[in-house]
Amino acid sequence: MEMKIVTYQCPNCNAALEYDNEHGRFRCFYCDSHFDEAQIKEHFAENESMKLDTEDPDQLTEEQKQIEEFTGASALYSCPNCGAGVICSELEASVRCHFCHTPVILTGRLSGAYKPDLIVPFATTRELAEAAFKEYTKGKFLLPSGFKKNAEIVKISALYVPYWLKSGIANVHTEASCTKVRTWRVGDVRYTNTKYYNSVRDAELAFIRVPCDGSKRIDDALMESIEPFNYSGVKPFSMSYLSGCAAEKYDVSLGEAEQRIDERVCEAATDLMKTDIKNMGYSSVTVKNSFVNYKNKTAVYALLPVWFLNYRFEGKDYPFVMNGQTGSRFGILPISKLKTALFAGGIFLGLLLIGLAFGWFMNM
Repeated sequence: MEMKIVTYQCPNCNAALEYDNEHGRFRCFYCDSHFDEAQIKEHFAENESMKLDTEDPDQLTEEQKQIEEFTGASALYSCPNCGAGVICSELEASVRCHFCHTPVILTGRLSGAYKPDLIVPFATTRELAEAAFKEYTKGKFLLPSGFKKNAEIVKISALYVPYWLKSGIANVHTEASCTKVRTWRVGDVRYTNTKYYNSVRDAELAFIRVPCDGSKRIDDALMESIEPFNYSGVKPFSMSYLSGCAAEKYDVSLGEAEQRIDERVCEAATDLMKTDIKNMGYSSVTVKNSFVNYKNKTAVYALLPVWFLNYRFEGKDYPFVMNGQTGSRFGILPISKLKTALFAGGIFLGLLLIGLAFGWFMNM
């Protein structure tokens, strides 16, 4: 398979161009020149018009498949700026030269079925990601003593994560058992009247671009914790946005992603129907059966922006992620066993005192 290497270099000084997340323009950090999207497309027309849709992984020749297998988990390419070797994994589509730091885009990783349809550019900066991490750890009582002093940020990376986005119509059928409870008191006697109902709801719901990350090595729970993305910022895919950021191609098939998306749609639709039923005045609602039929389904492949921050504390690595568009964040934090024990003991003691006080009051 032919692997072309593309870079975006400043028309004024030939240094590497990068997408400036803060200002939404392309910037040369060497001579401080700025360019908008139209100027980039005009100046780099050859890059932008490069044909990426001819190589389908299901239609490779046996020789091409053997070459792909031979490259294995990593490959070596020459940096077009300094000639140094650029090492990347088989999933990476955009990397930096480790010597001159020139952003390098590997077009072969974006071709055929791997060509993205859409991209959401970064709207937040590295500095905001670092500040978000520090803000996230504030007020966390159970953090070990010395965390803020000794926690060390090891790496911050801007990564375009591959996503499948599915839209369609969901026909939802939900059956639930419900109760209406009424209580009243006559003298010292309390009466309770419970009525039982069966409720059935049918609805047609539209869902638009429900996401599922397309990378097996990225934790799904982490990605779902920083949703949603604002699709008003979506753009047709252009390689120019990858300059200065890492990017991966998917290794989760559309079929696998659709299963997860359908589960999420079914869960959300069932919760919506349950809420609608409960709003009719029922005291309790228990869903007995719920199923969804889908129609008019469409799916697109997109690259969405995520900041990945890895930090180390007491020899152990922890992840922190931030939505590169909205700033929503989530991280795994260490917990002090001593503080946890003290906290649990405090709760137990409080409940014990409340119980003793209640017993004393009842015996008065």
